[in-house]
Amino acid sequence: MKPYQTIILLFAIGTFIVLQYLGSKRPDPRIEQLSNCYVELALLHLQADTTAAHFAAQKDSVLNTLGETEQSLQEMLADLKDEPNKLIDVWELVDKKLRARKDALEPVKP
Repeated sequence: MKPYQTIILLFAIGTFIVLQYLGSKRPDPRIEQLSNCYVELALLHLQADTTAAHFAAQKDSVLNTLGETEQSLQEMLADLKDEPNKLIDVWELVDKKLRARKDALEPVKP
């Protein structure tokens, strides 16, 4: 192999490796979407006037507002079932968002 071919080949391999690495660091949009759905559904469930029938009707409305359906939510969960680290990220984000909402509702202590 000629020297310039070796350099081009090494450059191509290096570029491929860098792009793979950067691509793997990109956040998964499903994590944000699932966490948003779970936060809104958790808050809906905690409402005092929510009965099982009322919750079911409102759940579809909340999911629709977020651009999801029960089916798409289940599909996202099934996709992430084999990626436990991403599921952990979902639950950590849900916890963070629920704590932020709680802190926003609590009065500031002097």
